[in-house]
Amino acid sequence: MSEQQKEFANSQYYIPPMILTSLIHYAEQQHWSYAEWFSTQSLDLEQIRQGHGFVEFSEICSVISQAIQQTQQPHLGVLLGSSEGQISMGILGFAMQACKTVEEAMQTALHYHPISGSVLDISFNIVNDYCEIELSERSHCGDLTAFFCDEAFASMITCLNMMLGDHHDLVRLELSYDHSVYLDDYQKFFNCPILFNAHRNLIRFNAAILARAIKTYSPVNFQSAIQICDQALKQFEQMNQHSLVNVLQHLIESHLPDRFDMQQASQHFHISERHLRRLLLNEGLNFQLLRQQVLETKAKQWIEDNQSISEVSFKLGFSELREFRRAFKKWTGYSPTEYKKTKLLGSVS
Repeated sequence: MSEQQKEFANSQYYIPPMILTSLIHYAEQQHWSYAEWFSTQSLDLEQIRQGHGFVEFSEICSVISQAIQQTQQPHLGVLLGSSEGQISMGILGFAMQACKTVEEAMQTALHYHPISGSVLDISFNIVNDYCEIELSERSHCGDLTAFFCDEAFASMITCLNMMLGDHHDLVRLELSYDHSVYLDDYQKFFNCPILFNAHRNLIRFNAAILARAIKTYSPVNFQSAIQICDQALKQFEQMNQHSLVNVLQHLIESHLPDRFDMQQASQHFHISERHLRRLLLNEGLNFQLLRQQVLETKAKQWIEDNQSISEVSFKLGFSELREFRRAFKKWTGYSPTEYKKTKLLGSVS
């Protein structure tokens, strides 16, 4: 795979829409008109408001770029994370607040951070008497690196404030970009020395913070939240480990002879039917065509395995044999019997 192909693939991965959910909430608080930011992507605003489903990385970038351009707020990430960090962290933030110590919350965050809608990779290190959280690009963010880092760091501090209340453990913030013109806003929220134009994007704390007890500790809430986090992480990995088409093909096939439909598929991914239809359209497909392709592939496979025509028809979920014969003729140009004979003769590829 070429570098260009890799970059395209990375830009197409699917992410929970939590950043956009918090953006909408913040825009409404500021009385900003935000519908136009989403118009070019045809996203389902109600679904995003509820934090449901997935959006593509490239779609998030498009919306954020529009928002920064129209609001003229280059440091929008800090404003968003400091105000809406609790929303952007979602169920993960709830799980972290139910942990016993900051160290346990940190381990939880490192494991489950993809479900929070994070577009960045996170690493954690202890250096001497300090612990550091470093952010790096999962795929190229361009000019939006500043927004994503600002939003992530500010959301972390918002969550930490909820867990500990007043604390003075933050030692330093290093950022690879230059937002020094907004230094007062950064200082007001982070309340620590800030270095712009640094080599990395990291936040540093006193290591003693890891042993601190969290005031909202609740084993019951933690177990409930982690179950939801596990399910969300599984869905995230399933959406991104394979293409959407491959996942749908597997679901359609695994439900045979029952007819797995569009409603079931959208429920599986926790997205609307409209959103699923749009994702398939982006790949030049529709759900009905995809299902027909699966039925055709399985029909050919089972016929070539010398299974009876009636058995194949039943296993594919056809109510009548003649209905299957008609469908197979439409798919291949052969009747099932003709296909079986010619395949045995080696004349059908």
